[in-house]
Amino acid sequence: MSLRIRLSLLVLVLVTVGVAAASWASFVVTRHELLGEIDTFLVQRASSIAEGQRGALPILVDQGDAATPPNVPPPGGFVESDSLFQVLDAEGNPVTAVTGQATLPVSAAERTVATTASTGEEARVRVVVVDGDRYQMITYPVSGGGAVQVARSLVETEDVLASLRLRLALIGSGVVTVAALTALFLARRATRPIAALTAAAAHVAATEDLSAPIVVRRRDEVGALADSFNAMLSSLATSKAQQRRLVQDASHELRTPLTSLRTNIEVLERAYDLDPDERRQILADIDLELNELTNLANELVELATEGRADEPVQTVELGVLAENVAQRFERRTGRTVEVRATQAATIDAHPAMVERAMSNLVDNALKFSPPATPVEVEVQGTSVRVRDHGPGIELAHRDRVFDRFYRATADRSLPGSGLGLAIVRQAVEAEHGVLVVEDAPGGGAVVGFDLPDPAPDDRDRSSSV
Repeated sequence: MSLRIRLSLLVLVLVTVGVAAASWASFVVTRHELLGEIDTFLVQRASSIAEGQRGALPILVDQGDAATPPNVPPPGGFVESDSLFQVLDAEGNPVTAVTGQATLPVSAAERTVATTASTGEEARVRVVVVDGDRYQMITYPVSGGGAVQVARSLVETEDVLASLRLRLALIGSGVVTVAALTALFLARRATRPIAALTAAAAHVAATEDLSAPIVVRRRDEVGALADSFNAMLSSLATSKAQQRRLVQDASHELRTPLTSLRTNIEVLERAYDLDPDERRQILADIDLELNELTNLANELVELATEGRADEPVQTVELGVLAENVAQRFERRTGRTVEVRATQAATIDAHPAMVERAMSNLVDNALKFSPPATPVEVEVQGTSVRVRDHGPGIELAHRDRVFDRFYRATADRSLPGSGLGLAIVRQAVEAEHGVLVVEDAPGGGAVVGFDLPDPAPDDRDRSSSV
């Protein structure tokens, strides 16, 4: 069942329940008012007759042989013709009846009312059937004994209630029908953007075309959903373009070492009497190219996985992290890596990502620094700067040194894949930091990053290393 139908049915059920409840309440209130008016009429008429204050229409009274109770109005008086009238003696037997009027029924409870000297508070009211018609009847006690019975037909009231019931049913049916049509119309309008989203998603799934955003003309929740879908399409398009560019760049970078490996292997296959020195040189070249391919593969994997996988955020001491990186490179390369930490901050970050960014900066600096010169790492607060003593970075290249596979023309003969600084950018941006490229005083380049300042409670943990 579609969302449109479910919404329509939900609105229809709510409207139907509301209309039914309102109709039932209206009917019950009206019936209560009409029956209440009849009860009031019966009480007033019975009390008036019991007190001898009868109406204005003449009637004939037939008493038979029964003696008229002293407290019952004498015959020949007047009562209205809009009700039935009967007098009971102290034993509960009818003693006065209107000529031509049917006798009203007397139950045991009503005889008890007649035989008990009481007030109008002991009156009994019930529905009786007289000559096939329903009547509301009251048995009203007379002080000193006896009772007066007055009944009024319910035919007119029941006709009014039946007509009201029919009208309420017709009106309710009309309201429900209009509500159903309105709900279907509104549901179609409300779900139209969702249908557009569904069609767009199906189009993307079938064609992988991410360049067809949805036109948004609303500012409600559905419009927000469409905006989010457009943002998702834009992100997917950007990601797809980056993946395509990464594959293209990687394939370009892979051609050189693969071509070199193929050439060297072919030389080894054909040169059976190759000079040992030349063979060692070729094998060294093959080993170098294999190392380049290994490093390139590792860096591609790191870029593709964003370097951190599911690494949790932990407390990171930037000064200690810099010392660890420096010691590792000194052991690995035998080069000098100096660390100066001034009020190095302790922050919450992904340790492996920050350490990889520092390692790639140091590795890049060692590549461009002369063998006899040190690489200097300075950590101040949340700022990390790595200085080399090489030729520096020209101003025209500074905006691109962090791009994937980018290397200046003069640097293409140096080892490396061109992904080291790209990984630095990825790691720093993941930690919401800012990259820095500057000239070093006296020559060389300073490359580093600034991470966000720690929270106030973290600043108290900052220390000098």
